[in-house]
Amino acid sequence: MVSVQALLLATLALTADAITSPDRSRPLSPQLKAKLDVGFSTAVREKRVPGITALALNRDGSIIYNNSFGTVNIDDPSSAPVTANTKMAIASMTKAVVSVAALQLVEQKKLNLDDPIEKYIPSWANLSVITGFSPSGEPILRPPKFKAKVIHLLTHTAGPAYFFDNENIKKWQTWVAKQPSPPPQPLAADPGTGWFYGPGTATLGHVIEAISGLRLDVYLNKHIFGPLGISPNTTGIVKPDMWSHFRSPDGTIVPDTSAPVQPPDDPFGDAYLISTITDYANFLLPLINDGRHPKSDVQILSPETAKKYLFTDLYPKSLTAPGFTPGKKEAGPGLGNWISSDPVLTNNYTFFPGIKKGWSSLWLLNKQDLPGRRRAMSGTWAGIMNTYYWVDDRSGKLGIVMTSLLPFLDGEVLKLFDLLEEVVYDC
Repeated sequence: MVSVQALLLATLALTADAITSPDRSRPLSPQLKAKLDVGFSTAVREKRVPGITALALNRDGSIIYNNSFGTVNIDDPSSAPVTANTKMAIASMTKAVVSVAALQLVEQKKLNLDDPIEKYIPSWANLSVITGFSPSGEPILRPPKFKAKVIHLLTHTAGPAYFFDNENIKKWQTWVAKQPSPPPQPLAADPGTGWFYGPGTATLGHVIEAISGLRLDVYLNKHIFGPLGISPNTTGIVKPDMWSHFRSPDGTIVPDTSAPVQPPDDPFGDAYLISTITDYANFLLPLINDGRHPKSDVQILSPETAKKYLFTDLYPKSLTAPGFTPGKKEAGPGLGNWISSDPVLTNNYTFFPGIKKGWSSLWLLNKQDLPGRRRAMSGTWAGIMNTYYWVDDRSGKLGIVMTSLLPFLDGEVLKLFDLLEEVVYDC
């Protein structure tokens, strides 16, 4: 299983005063804090989840809730306790950081979201679309009908998909492993025809590298993490403290016997980051403050860019193929519908059932208020190791839950994520 985890990582301290400053805006009552403490600690004690950490902040950086439970290895109570500074694999939570970097280049007029991807990555001109397999097991490929644009990478409408959420790509990877000269992975669909969640942000990272002349991790450290006071020793290509865990079919959780996985050698823009919950909150805070960190006044995006791209639905604009529109004619599972093709790695799930959804340049949007919880046009996303966050620009709140467990979209972890949100909005 280590090789699977390494593949996923290949194919993140709030500043000290931000995490230690006193609550100044609607702190939790002792009763509500106890409700969260009991909910999380009971789940850990009963081994329904591994060690886990949770953090919720107000827009000004004051703490609503901050607590951690359990140890880094569920089977070893003498292992290090999970804290707000425990380094964990955050996988696809990397994507929001890389997307912010791309928006910085848009601000500088070095990147246009309507540019074809092949302008920066010439190999994209030669990619094919896979439509299925022949009776003999050979992939059926054809040229894409439409050119992929940079905006498609931001909204997951460019066509790439992961092997664990697309049957054709999963079959392709089995087939390509037997080929002496492996061809590049094809697209799962024509660009601009629907939402296909996949490694498109890795390509976006290469676009950033092509424009900036810097390796992606160097760019992020120079233009995002460094200015925000986030150390490369805690976020980046670093070794995680947390062990990987797996939920067996019978529901029990076991740790990976090979200890924490080593970080990837290269900064793939879709999933490479190891980080702490405090560091990631430090990254998210400017995004509900018009691009400005409320503690340091560091500006990582202009207010105009934040307003235009962070909490605005770009999904309709991304369905550029003629005749394709959200909810009427679109390829794929539909925005926010997660269909697993590998139950060892992910479960099936529907985000916000019955709620209108959108996608900004960074994350999934709920286009209607969630009663008693986040407001309309809030952003949310996750990492495959069951790390989750939401950001509510209208209410000025954010919340994060992090652990290290497969498969993705684990019901017990999601219950705790929901509990955190419900209590935060009850204060």
